[in-house]
Amino acid sequence: MNKTQSLLYFHFFTLIKAPKFIIPLGVFIFLQLMHYMTVHNPPADFFSYIFLSELFTFVIAVWLGHTSHNFIDNTTEQLLILRTKSHIKYYTIHTIFLFNISTVLALIGIGIPTILSFTGFFYQFTFAYFAYSLLLFLGSSFAGVSLGALFHPRVIPQKAEAPFYAIFTCLIAVTRHPISQAYPFLTYPLRLLPNTSAHHAIIPNSAHLTFPIVALLFLTSLAYGLIYSAIKIYALSKNKF
Repeated sequence: MNKTQSLLYFHFFTLIKAPKFIIPLGVFIFLQLMHYMTVHNPPADFFSYIFLSELFTFVIAVWLGHTSHNFIDNTTEQLLILRTKSHIKYYTIHTIFLFNISTVLALIGIGIPTILSFTGFFYQFTFAYFAYSLLLFLGSSFAGVSLGALFHPRVIPQKAEAPFYAIFTCLIAVTRHPISQAYPFLTYPLRLLPNTSAHHAIIPNSAHLTFPIVALLFLTSLAYGLIYSAIKIYALSKNKF
């Protein structure tokens, strides 16, 4: 347990000092503030704003997931793997770390509109709005960081092209629902990607906000994240340094 905690602390403190983390986090906060601060005479339901914010969260999560393995050089990573005595254990701990990052993103994503609701700039949040929105954000951000982490330099042989593959996959993911509507024959292949873009159709307004629906969406996104993580752990365990 101590090794797990020390590795999590190591990843955390390495991450917060890296510009590749600070910049996207700053972009994320800026986008969220601009998104909610520009609300004028909002419609009767706040979900039209929440779901767009959820897409922002997903995109930034993919970005952070993709860069998460760039904060530590190969030599340091090999030493950490030797310390844990297992590739699988090391990358499992890293997956826990990514879940913690997704939790931070979810708290920021829902924290900003919550704070603004107290200042009168946005809707008055109820506890249900906060809890359900937090679950949606957490599921989407974990699916995002896990998807981004799949584009690891040792998983994608074309290291120079990996960022472009990650960006392209992210764009397809956030437009999965409209693409499926326009081209039904792509519905099944697109199921390989999270369905964050369809959440606004599944919960069009607060009248459809129920725990079973939100829980299903959260568990589905969580399952995507766990599957992506399992694929990454398997690939990295087989494709050693």
